[in-house]
Amino acid sequence: MKKKKTAWIVASLFAFVLLIFPLLAKGDVLVKKTSHTGEVTMMGQTKPAKDEQGVIWLAKDKMREDTGLNSTIVRLDLNRIFMIDNSAKTYSEIELPVDLEKAFPPEAKQMMQMMQVTATVTDTGETQQIKGWNCKKYLAEITVSMMGMNMPTKMETWTTKDIDIDLDLYKKLYDVTLLLNPMIKDYIAEFEKMQGFPVLTKTSMTMMGTETKSQEEVISVEKKDAPAGTYDLPQGLTKVPYNPFRQER
Repeated sequence: MKKKKTAWIVASLFAFVLLIFPLLAKGDVLVKKTSHTGEVTMMGQTKPAKDEQGVIWLAKDKMREDTGLNSTIVRLDLNRIFMIDNSAKTYSEIELPVDLEKAFPPEAKQMMQMMQVTATVTDTGETQQIKGWNCKKYLAEITVSMMGMNMPTKMETWTTKDIDIDLDLYKKLYDVTLLLNPMIKDYIAEFEKMQGFPVLTKTSMTMMGTETKSQEEVISVEKKDAPAGTYDLPQGLTKVPYNPFRQER
């Protein structure tokens, strides 16, 4: 009887493990998104409208974001960020915590010294349902002044807390990438007013009298196993200094 009882207990435990294993295994979060940038004409040159697909993978102490031809890998466990240009097959490696004096090349530092930035974030109090998620609306206004020229940017962001995602982990990982943005790095506390996960962001930037509009929208969020190597730096890339002012491809 004891052997039968022991066998039954072992079988029950085994069945329980099989039942919960898929839930334990799928610890990563996959966010799929789309982005659209409108056509813009500046100094006689026209840049056509662009539509791109993007994904964000989130795991403990790790994040990867792919948008268009560029990828960003955050590895808190390695104290590193990798910025990847997949078309040029190059990458930049930034050590954490971020020290822009070390991370930026001389030409980027010179541009930073010429820039003056102001940023404010406002909770509008407006609410709306987007794809079934209860969302709040925030407005961010950023003005960059350089060599007597002002470049105002307005961002309308809708965030939600309805998504099954570790918001504290996301914030921890995402704040690291904000430190690499010379226009936002000094205003992280301001952007922390945005509570929740951003599911829709509309941006309008004016430069030399020309307005450029773009939009990024989350289309799905799911828990899923990340493919092997998702958070690893790909082989065969050439290392280059990080420069946030490089021409976008």
